[in-house]
Amino acid sequence: MRRLTPLLLLLAGCVTATPPKPQEACNPAHSLLNATLWVQTSAEYRAAAVQTFQNARRALDEALADPSRVAALEETSNDPAQPPAVIVDMDETVLDNTGFETRVIRAGMTYDAKMWKEWTASSAAKAVPGAAEFLAYAKSRGVTVFYITNRDEDERPGTRRNVEQLGFPLDPNVETILLRKDTSDKSPRRAQIAASYRVVLVMGDDLNDFANMREATWEQRNALIEKMKDWWGSRWLILPNPMYGSWERAAIGPGGTPCEQVQRKVDALR
Repeated sequence: MRRLTPLLLLLAGCVTATPPKPQEACNPAHSLLNATLWVQTSAEYRAAAVQTFQNARRALDEALADPSRVAALEETSNDPAQPPAVIVDMDETVLDNTGFETRVIRAGMTYDAKMWKEWTASSAAKAVPGAAEFLAYAKSRGVTVFYITNRDEDERPGTRRNVEQLGFPLDPNVETILLRKDTSDKSPRRAQIAASYRVVLVMGDDLNDFANMREATWEQRNALIEKMKDWWGSRWLILPNPMYGSWERAAIGPGGTPCEQVQRKVDALR
């Protein structure tokens, strides 16, 4: 049997198997990072928001000049005697909550109910660019602004204080902040408004702000866009929200841990 020389023995002792590269730990908050940074800092987001509200002003003028125009699917009457109303979603439509997104990203999360309640109680949301100016214009035209939000009833004090601090119009005689009660479906609340007002414009950042699409598939959601294409930009106006929304459910399905959801987002890419 051939003997190994001392040099070969030394070299043999130095050869070891390459250890496997440790798998990076999943940080689900990273899925929010680019989107939140874009909304907070980009001139492009600001331009998109201002552009939407400028278009809303023109659409409002057109609607007020046309007594037959209605903008809510729940509207059952186009009675021109009804006072005009605009319906806006709150979060990421007129209220900018990227300060909350910053908190959860730094905590390594995508959402936390307790942190959200603390955020809304702080009344610290800023106005989405262009929102305050448009809402003031709507009020100046004699239009009642209704805010439909899926915030809970216990969030009303902080929400109302936030709206007042930003100078958004509130009607002293009518409760115009409609929060979630029994369901996140906003259709009943739109119907409640449409029963007494002619809804001339609806604005939001999610399809659920216009129709009940929470459980809808990707195909059904796109079918709504096609069906209502003549309303977009004239009766319905939508703002960009790449951070969260019902689009996520349509893309990756419900449930799963935050890290599983991140992987499903990767798998859903085309």
